[in-house]
Amino acid sequence: MKYLKLPVVILVTLFYALVLVMDRSAGIIYSLLLLLALVGIIGRARPEGKTLLSLAKEYWPLLAAMSAPLIAVLANQLATGHFAGRSYDSQSRLALFGLVFWVMLLVPLNYLKQVQWGLIVGACLAIVKIYTLTAGGEKRYGTDFIPIIIFAELVLLLGVFSLFSIAWDKRHSWLLMGLKIMAAGAGVYAAYLSQSRGTWVTIVVFAILGGVVVKHIPRAYKIGAAIVFAVVVAGAFQHSSILKERLAVAEKDIQLYTTGADRDTSLGIRFQLWHGSWILFKEHPLFGVGVEQYQGALQELAERKIISPFSASLPHSHNEILFMMARLGVLGLLAILAVYFVPFYYFIRDARHADIEIRCVAGMGMALSLGFFTLGLVDVVFLWWECYPFYAISTAFCMVYVIKRKSFLAQQAPGQASMA
Repeated sequence: MKYLKLPVVILVTLFYALVLVMDRSAGIIYSLLLLLALVGIIGRARPEGKTLLSLAKEYWPLLAAMSAPLIAVLANQLATGHFAGRSYDSQSRLALFGLVFWVMLLVPLNYLKQVQWGLIVGACLAIVKIYTLTAGGEKRYGTDFIPIIIFAELVLLLGVFSLFSIAWDKRHSWLLMGLKIMAAGAGVYAAYLSQSRGTWVTIVVFAILGGVVVKHIPRAYKIGAAIVFAVVVAGAFQHSSILKERLAVAEKDIQLYTTGADRDTSLGIRFQLWHGSWILFKEHPLFGVGVEQYQGALQELAERKIISPFSASLPHSHNEILFMMARLGVLGLLAILAVYFVPFYYFIRDARHADIEIRCVAGMGMALSLGFFTLGLVDVVFLWWECYPFYAISTAFCMVYVIKRKSFLAQQAPGQASMA
């Protein structure tokens, strides 16, 4: 089944290049990857000597974690007797992760490295898009086919992935390194233009993560980089009108909410929805109110004067964990934590690996998990189509790269592997 390796890597590369700028490209590419996986199964392919079943046995915690939200929906519907097929649509996308993971194992390591071009192109196209739609930061649009907050986070991740992928280049091409640094800069600039406070926080998370993973850099350099980063951030706060305005708005929102003068500000609505979601969870702790019943439950909270009518009209809780808890109870809580932290566990095991390529790809995987988790504290990331294939494909890619790299190192004579 060697003929599958080229279409698989082309699709993954195109995914990163187009996911944020071409509507429906994520769904089409994800479906094509699933189709190629079915072709591989029919053709009895055994990438890395693994059938789909043997892969599932070896990595069952990871596949189970990705299927957990779907199981939580099923449990809720069995318990409540309210069945709706569309409730399974979004969660099934993650549940099919195993097929993407398996088919990506068909791709050789040197082919996987070419995905770097998709990361660079994707970040550059995305920055052109957000610069155009925001008129250079003068206005803040809501959404085209993906909300600006989610968009900015995914661009930032493309930039972080590009930066970590510098470790793949053994020829030390200055041009390629420059392009990757430019992609990382595009990610940070997109976060700035988005005016999303939640996305800004993840920049700090990624900076800390980079310091942990890239261990071959002397500590003095890391401290110096941290100081430079702090100075840049301080300078941005001092001179950027966007940052000042967003922080001033946040301070005013909190003041209006705490005094009761206006609960329906940007932050005030979030506080109400967090409180309301917690109440729904306490009243329906095991299975939640259900996916389809969430809006009705919010309306009931508004009638009880717990949240405002306007807050009750919004589609989600502005917090991924509370959203899952309110709709799917404790099973939803366990499911979303599994989606975040089971992949994170696999990657953090290799965060201090002797091989720099493995460390940096593990860093990519951890950035993915922590990025979704951190932004999920103030928004609901897994509400949008593009985020499911992005998370599944990126997790699969990082897992496969680590597997392939370890296999390559195992075949090398001691001392010949590239270490750092």
